[in-house]
Amino acid sequence: MSLTEEYAERFPAIPFVRWHGSILASPVGIGTYRMHLHDPEHHAALERALTSGINVVDTAATYSDGSAEELIGQVIASVAKHKGFSREHFVIVSKAGYIQGRNLNRALKREHQGHAFPQVVKYEEGLWHCMHPEFLQDQLDRSLRHIGTPYLDGYLLHNPEYFLLHAHREGMPLDQARAEFSYRIELAFHYLENEARARRIRWYGVSSNTFGLPADDPRFVSLELLWDVAERIGGPEHHFRIVQAPLNLLEPGIATEPNNGGETFLEFAKKRGLVVMTNRALNAVVQNSLVRLAVHAASSEPVPSESDIAARLAETMQMEEHFASTLLPGLPFDAESKELLTDYLSPAQQLATLWDRFDSLEQWHETETHYFLPRIREALDAIMRHPTEQVRQWVEQYRTAIEQVFGMLTRYWAHRALPRLDAIATRAKQVLGSPFDGMNIAQLAIAVPLATQGVTCTLVGARRSTYVESVRALLEHELPTIGRAEWEELLALSELVRV
Repeated sequence: MSLTEEYAERFPAIPFVRWHGSILASPVGIGTYRMHLHDPEHHAALERALTSGINVVDTAATYSDGSAEELIGQVIASVAKHKGFSREHFVIVSKAGYIQGRNLNRALKREHQGHAFPQVVKYEEGLWHCMHPEFLQDQLDRSLRHIGTPYLDGYLLHNPEYFLLHAHREGMPLDQARAEFSYRIELAFHYLENEARARRIRWYGVSSNTFGLPADDPRFVSLELLWDVAERIGGPEHHFRIVQAPLNLLEPGIATEPNNGGETFLEFAKKRGLVVMTNRALNAVVQNSLVRLAVHAASSEPVPSESDIAARLAETMQMEEHFASTLLPGLPFDAESKELLTDYLSPAQQLATLWDRFDSLEQWHETETHYFLPRIREALDAIMRHPTEQVRQWVEQYRTAIEQVFGMLTRYWAHRALPRLDAIATRAKQVLGSPFDGMNIAQLAIAVPLATQGVTCTLVGARRSTYVESVRALLEHELPTIGRAEWEELLALSELVRV
């Protein structure tokens, strides 16, 4: 008996799934994107998952710049020491391909020293990609070291479509781009077959966000092509056995698009016994915009009136103007730096005319977290290097004011999102029937891919123990099988994203 079978026997209410006639894995896995080593809540949530019947963990070398893998290693060591589990009870899948953060710094250093990684796709500033064996070996070595394990159960090329995206943008003819893509996949698969034979990985595969696109889309990654390459390289006993793709209520492509010789991605994969992991259950990307398929906690708080928001913005604008006109001139910055600080510390002024023009809660959240907050943080850090009593008082008051403004906008947009989420849930339940009636939108969004024919494991991000508990409860529901016909009926849900 394998240790994954022993693990499954501890949780008889969970319908474990056998991967490729071998290990037993939970039908839900924990995705560790945005989890990191130094957050105690992340540690507690992952430990709760691994000790309550969820034994699949998905990660990547670049998740939190390697910290997510280190977290996995730390948690497994902890449960091995204190809870009677071992590494072999768990199914760990990691991925490689992105060159960002520390990876990018290392790649730049190698390039400067004259031995750059081959075949790097320099997609944009701060985002490169590579699937050459030399880079994959570097990343696998790091992943094994981060996690503290001699092997991974799955090792996936992470979004290899970046080559196709770059080639299309650069005007390369599609036939030429696909031929070069196939060649690079061959090189990668040769290397991965050797690592599987060396038992540093059990199986390998590909995680792609474009598996569900139409076959004539220049970004499309063909599962049929990948399978053919694997058979050509490894024969019938090849180790290409895992694929990963988005599947959610608003992104049904892998269940509906007949892009692999007339079969959908899921149909093709099922016939060949592939392990199919799905991601983005709660985070749909529609027309390049994120739609969160869950009710935001802020919607449980009273919605602020538009006049209250305008009044608070006006008060905060006065604080910004006071800083720029009274405090900043006395600080030891040059003219260019002062101009930059004035710009960075003017979010209230910028929001005064656009706060009610966002398309969605997600767009506001993206603007808040990736535009305003980093600029504010950088500016406040700079001025606090030259603190006077007046500056200290202003910074403290300003932080409170901005937090209140941003909180009000989050509550406002969280309430505005509710009708759209209600419409999506109502329409989905009309298609799927009574077994899904009692579910809220988040439960529904996870349950639908979980119940889909051909899906082996549904990944969810669970950075809090409460999230783990809600996902764990779903595993004991008896759900009917959802097939291509139901997913084709759900295609109409995308019409509701701007309700």
